[in-house]
Amino acid sequence: MTKKYLGLVWFSLFLLCIQSYAQKTSVTGVVMDSSANVRLANASVVLLQDKDSFIVADTRADKDGKFAFHNLSDTARYVLFFSYPKYADYAHRVFMRDAKNNLFNMNKVNMILKEKLLQEVIVKSQVSAIKIKGDTTEYTADSFKVQANATVEELLRQLPGLQVDQYGNITAQGQKVKKVLVDGEEFFGDDPTLVTRNLRADMIDKVQVYDKKSDAAAFTGIEDGVKDKTINLKIKEDKNHGVFGKVEAGGGTDQHYNAQGMLNAFKGKRKMAVYGTTSNIGRTGLGSADKEKIGSDEDGNGTYSGKGLPTATSAGLHYDKKWGEDKNSINGNYKFNMTNVAGNDNTISQNNLPTGLILSNANNHFENSSSGHKANAKYIHKFDTTSTVTVYTDGSINNSKNKSNGMTRNLRGDSSLLYNYQSFGSNDYDYNAYNLNLSWEKKLKKYGRTLSFYLNNNFSNDASLGESYSKSDFYDEQGLFDSTATLHLQRKMNDDWRTLSFNANYTEPLTSKLSLLVNYKLNNEELHDDKRSFDLAKDPSGATMDKKFSTLMNSTIWGNQAGAALNYASKKFIAKIGNNVKLVRMNIEDSYRPLTFDKQFWNWNPQASLNYKFSNYKSLNVSYNGNSTNPERTQLLPLAFNNGQLSTYLPNLDLKNSFSNNLTAYYNTVKVVSQTYAGGYANYSRASNPIVNSVLVDTSGAYTYQFINMQGYTNQNYNASLYYSKKIQAWDLQAGAYGSISGGNTFSLINRAVNKLNYTTYTLGLEFFKTKMKAYSLYLTGTGGYTLNSSSLQPGSNNNYFFYNLNPSADIYFLKKFQLHTDLNYLWQQKSRAFSDNFTRTIWNAWVGRNFLKNDQLTIKISCNDILNENNGYARTANNTFFSENRYTTIRRFFMVGATWSFTKFNNLKQ
Repeated sequence: MTKKYLGLVWFSLFLLCIQSYAQKTSVTGVVMDSSANVRLANASVVLLQDKDSFIVADTRADKDGKFAFHNLSDTARYVLFFSYPKYADYAHRVFMRDAKNNLFNMNKVNMILKEKLLQEVIVKSQVSAIKIKGDTTEYTADSFKVQANATVEELLRQLPGLQVDQYGNITAQGQKVKKVLVDGEEFFGDDPTLVTRNLRADMIDKVQVYDKKSDAAAFTGIEDGVKDKTINLKIKEDKNHGVFGKVEAGGGTDQHYNAQGMLNAFKGKRKMAVYGTTSNIGRTGLGSADKEKIGSDEDGNGTYSGKGLPTATSAGLHYDKKWGEDKNSINGNYKFNMTNVAGNDNTISQNNLPTGLILSNANNHFENSSSGHKANAKYIHKFDTTSTVTVYTDGSINNSKNKSNGMTRNLRGDSSLLYNYQSFGSNDYDYNAYNLNLSWEKKLKKYGRTLSFYLNNNFSNDASLGESYSKSDFYDEQGLFDSTATLHLQRKMNDDWRTLSFNANYTEPLTSKLSLLVNYKLNNEELHDDKRSFDLAKDPSGATMDKKFSTLMNSTIWGNQAGAALNYASKKFIAKIGNNVKLVRMNIEDSYRPLTFDKQFWNWNPQASLNYKFSNYKSLNVSYNGNSTNPERTQLLPLAFNNGQLSTYLPNLDLKNSFSNNLTAYYNTVKVVSQTYAGGYANYSRASNPIVNSVLVDTSGAYTYQFINMQGYTNQNYNASLYYSKKIQAWDLQAGAYGSISGGNTFSLINRAVNKLNYTTYTLGLEFFKTKMKAYSLYLTGTGGYTLNSSSLQPGSNNNYFFYNLNPSADIYFLKKFQLHTDLNYLWQQKSRAFSDNFTRTIWNAWVGRNFLKNDQLTIKISCNDILNENNGYARTANNTFFSENRYTTIRRFFMVGATWSFTKFNNLKQ
């Protein structure tokens, strides 16, 4: 019954997306000089809504002075605003009910020279809510009303063409926003949510949305078609001198707690900020880690994936400043994190081999802790408008401690016992890395002629001390005990790595539209791996080294790369074609095996791209990249240190290059009038002679791995998607639909038999967003699809299943001072041959809060996490011929009472 009702809901929502509500009308005319009767080509014409002066669309008159706007509501009132250099601006109201046959023809629009008009008339202007300047859409923040004490994220929700989901992800004009800048500068790095959730809306003067050019295009002036959707927040002058911030604290059931705070001190072109957090509810910072996204796959220090019970502390500092007429600037950040996670997990897996199945049931307890310090700084000095030097440095100091113990029971396909595996281990690991990058960019006398040099240095090292123990009890085919094997090792590491690269680029304009780009790159890697294992079973003192599980390897890698490309760029069309050729020489010496490898590889990387810009709001991009990939040193000579009791990695000094072809196409269109966004993406790649991991499993269940080239075979991968989103004006609702398909086939070698894995996933989704200031904000996304996986070695053990996911969220404001927030994540996965049960999970969170004090500076909240107590910690994996189900400890239901206090103190500026 549940599926039936959900199906009806999906069908109803789909019908809602495709409805249309009004007749469409056009406005046309010709822009003229009032006295000379000359047509004004390229005159700017802007269409605004009469009721609020919002910009609906803009265009320029053609060579005959003609202009036109189409697909307009036949009941609306508009204002047409005309401008032309040295002419007085002119505005004219249009009531579309006066249109005849769905056409409102203004005929001649006469404009007057300023020199004639200004002798008698003083022209007054009013700031527009939205301005369009070329590729940039600029919103005047004060024209959009938000709650008192609102964040930038709440402001962005009110801006036409922008959407913000419950996790803080921003979509602008149908494209995901990758960066949010503050006065043109990065603020704590690239995490947009750290900016949007911690800066106040009333501080913002302008919100600028634009396509940020690549660094190379910004420097050389040669368009390459590479752009990232970016938001820049311009701070009000009177809000750019003072101190502001917020503090949040809360406590709840089962000893759950959360505390975080941020202090900002802005003074003109100097900005400073500091923050700190501590909690055991899964939050590890102020930015994207605050998504409360259960089952996130984020890895690395200071992140929480949802597995285990965490405690986390983090802190950060930011400083940026410009001086000397903006010729000098510095931007620096420091971050600290400390995370402890403990829990249990159970994994049930099925490995499909040519000789049959291996069924495993593993239980494990883990205790992990990590701490890290990261800092970076960038200094830019502009000698003049043509020459710039940049110094960038960063460094990190990291430590992690891990403990685990587990038991695995392995069965054959007929359920007879194969072996039992018991293990425990501990490790104390330190990793440090430092980078120093220098660059000099010079624009020469001829426009487009540039010379640039980049020098990058990296120094890193690690050290560890750990212990591992494993015991395996093996059984024969009748299930009778056969033998026991034990391995008890002490493990030590002390490695040093250094990489150096030098890159030189030269650009030369051949014509006004055609440019030549030449580059050369030299890189060198010096790598020293010292990883030793000591057999504690033979010598409890730890003095006896076991070379089967040890590596002492020195590697020297040199790379020389040269390339050239031609770039053609016109107003609407950009084309680029080029090729890079690289010679890589590897020298590797493994002292313990002993083995020596000295070989060179030729790589070539052809590339081509086409970018056609139909208008500021419609573009098509097609690109091709070819890539020769030489074997990595650890594929040629895997580290023996990684070997275990049941796993052995073998070298293969005969590995050769693989080559991949990648073709990508992207189309995007925006209709500002109707707030309609549509587009499509497609990618196809194929790798010939691919490097894959060959697996050999013996009758006892021991695994042997070796990297090989699958000669004569080609791995293929493809994905394509379409999306469509439109504002339904009658309901003031943004509705969207999207669909995608992804899949491919890969080849691998298992027990010397070739396995072909075919995989395909079909996905359909709907999205709805509706907001009303001081009333509500509603957001709903839903996806559903079907996944197919099949293996040629085990055609009867496929993993095909349906799935769907619903993510509604709502913020409702009531009784002036109250706010209710709720969000839900519903997941359903169908059972399959690999997984015997359907999986269903509903995670529902909610909080209610009331504002106090002047300007609602204090908010008291009562919240509940996982109201239904269904966050049971679950993940499924299907990889090649291996399927697994993982259940683990995670954060369950808890209640919390908390408070958030926002504070400000801005200085009065002298006029």
